[in-house]
Amino acid sequence: MLVLSLFLLLSLAYARVEEAIEKLVYQRFGDSVKVQKVKVLGAREVSRVDRIELHMEYGKSNALAYLYSGEERYQVILDVLWKVKSFVALEDVPKGSLIRLEMFRVEERFMKSVPSDLRLNPEEFENFVASTKIPKGTVLRRSLLKDLPPVRAGDLVDAVYTSGSLEIKFKAIAVDSGQLGRTIRIKRDEKILRGKVVSRGKVEVLP
Repeated sequence: MLVLSLFLLLSLAYARVEEAIEKLVYQRFGDSVKVQKVKVLGAREVSRVDRIELHMEYGKSNALAYLYSGEERYQVILDVLWKVKSFVALEDVPKGSLIRLEMFRVEERFMKSVPSDLRLNPEEFENFVASTKIPKGTVLRRSLLKDLPPVRAGDLVDAVYTSGSLEIKFKAIAVDSGQLGRTIRIKRDEKILRGKVVSRGKVEVLP
């Protein structure tokens, strides 16, 4: 009976340690993670917990923690699933199409690891076009997209000319498309000017 009681106490102690580690994981990652299992390695008895360190990142399959108890340090293996928001094409998306959120249905899935090209922010969709045909039912990935240049030919842009303390701002039409840092031609009335693309829709006029 004594052996059984000690066994039960030890089991309860482990349960409390595992619960503490699980709680810490949820505090850090919220509902973006689902803890499947917590396993403390090499511990015969944990009388106290001084510190717990998590060594895990969102979307990574390797999830570890370290448990410090007095002079002892124990490794903890965490089996977790990560929540990812997926965007599934409602219809075929032709190559070169501007990406819009209404083209996709949103699904939440839990995965052992989340590839970086699945981590998409719908607020940035307007900055991309399809680099290839995206068939209906396809999960959208970054590798299927191509960046739109910050300035495209025909865009109305904000042009800024500076000379010392003088700054002149005006609207102009982009003659060329251009990425950040590229020099393009812009047109104001009938005059052609040269400018450097400094941000989306903004050009710094060159002397």
